[in-house]
Amino acid sequence: MALSGLGGALRGDGLAAFGALSDAQRQQLADLVDSGKISGETVNDALTQRLKQARVSAMGATQRMYNNDHAALFLDETTSSDDLRGALSQTLARRSSLMDKLTAAMSEDERASASNDLAARTVNPLLAKDRTGMSRHIMPGFFSMDFSDSRLNSTKKQGDATYSLKALGVDLDAIDQALRKTGEEDAAAILSERAGLPTSRKVAADQDYSSDDALVKPLTVPSGGSSSDALLTYGEKLRSFLQASSAETRKAGTLAGHTVYQIDRPNHLTPPSLPAPSPTSAADAQAQEAHMKYITGLAVRY
Repeated sequence: MALSGLGGALRGDGLAAFGALSDAQRQQLADLVDSGKISGETVNDALTQRLKQARVSAMGATQRMYNNDHAALFLDETTSSDDLRGALSQTLARRSSLMDKLTAAMSEDERASASNDLAARTVNPLLAKDRTGMSRHIMPGFFSMDFSDSRLNSTKKQGDATYSLKALGVDLDAIDQALRKTGEEDAAAILSERAGLPTSRKVAADQDYSSDDALVKPLTVPSGGSSSDALLTYGEKLRSFLQASSAETRKAGTLAGHTVYQIDRPNHLTPPSLPAPSPTSAADAQAQEAHMKYITGLAVRY
């Protein structure tokens, strides 16, 4: 298949995503570029965004499966970091096996079964168990969304490109399905990297990424906390504040059969002064709502 104007524009994640598409999907994109309806650069940006979204969706599903399969770890105060890493290794192995089943499935029922298992939307009741009174709050850190990671966070330019592709009638759901396996493998590699597990796959950073154009801006240091000492002080104060608050939790009553607790904020511990939020105008509220709809529209139906 001749790529003509599209071939020279594909690079990085865009090229990887293009390689995962079917021949018919590739031809459709090449024809759109040749017709002048869209540029090769825009197609590259759109494919880059869809692959990043596939990784994010796979990581979210992996976290749900991890939590469901290993809920007991969160209730055991002897759980160690090695236990959490071992559980992640088991979850990644299970997902890899399910993805192989999905790829090899011969019937629609087999595909639906493997797909539902991968989505992991059935919640383990243990996750709702009251953990009040535990001296440790056990939570693995490798699932945290890092908005400074260009492998996961898209830019506005890439998001706009996706909407441009959609406006031309390109089936984004079909593209997402084609990218599902790559997204799973990339997500597993990123999680393994974070947890210090062995992995033979390396997911490269997006060389075209600009934090100034990021769809979701990374958190910034509070005012007056630019130095490492200030950050450490802020972290220590915040940790002390949370610990003290937890220690002063008391039962406040019941609601719909569930115990309601009230946290009394200690007067002697206050977080560093932060700028007071400015009143939200109607225009600001509309802009925020539009931005959320924009981001939601880019989500993958996993």
